[in-house]
Amino acid sequence: MERKTLLEKLGLIEKIESEDGKAKMDAGDAVQSLDDTAFKDVYLSKEVEVKERIEENTTVETKAPDAFEDPVLIVRSKKLMEIDGVYRKYNINSEGINSLSIVESFQKALPDYLPADVKRQSILNIIASSNVRIENLLKDGEDKLKSLNDFSGSFTGDSDKVIAGFQDEIKKLKEKIDKFEEAIAGMEKLQNEQNYVIKYEMDKINNILKFINSEE
Repeated sequence: MERKTLLEKLGLIEKIESEDGKAKMDAGDAVQSLDDTAFKDVYLSKEVEVKERIEENTTVETKAPDAFEDPVLIVRSKKLMEIDGVYRKYNINSEGINSLSIVESFQKALPDYLPADVKRQSILNIIASSNVRIENLLKDGEDKLKSLNDFSGSFTGDSDKVIAGFQDEIKKLKEKIDKFEEAIAGMEKLQNEQNYVIKYEMDKINNILKFINSEE
């Protein structure tokens, strides 16, 4: 198998068959006999250059977003977050002995006719006898309030963005409608003017024909 020189690999010279069948090189005879290693650096630099040009000229095609998404489907994709889900999101236990839910359970267990201060003292006594620290319950309440407040702020912010997007889309659609109405009015005006020009010419021709064909 005939071995190609590095110049051939780089496309710097081209082998041409002569009429007698012997191979010859165009514009490369003077350097063909040089050792390939002399052009090693040239080859590598050329390879890097070509690679860089390919990467530079290559653009990543991204799928164009839909011009219009169904806003109803967008809203339907949103789900109502239950309170337990909010607590799980912020890694807060909604149940347990160190949770405020224990106080709520005690409140429901006591008779409704008891005065509020009696209820409160009774529950505190039960909690103390259960080796539950009031500080833990207070911290649980603060953590829950913070998580609820943070989630509410985040959800409200996201909702505002969705609503603002819809309002912006409505504004664009109204502007587009206005342009279409303006275009329709312009087309109707042009149509009327064109019909008038045609009718005027037709009337003129008909009058001339009538004049020619008149028996008088």
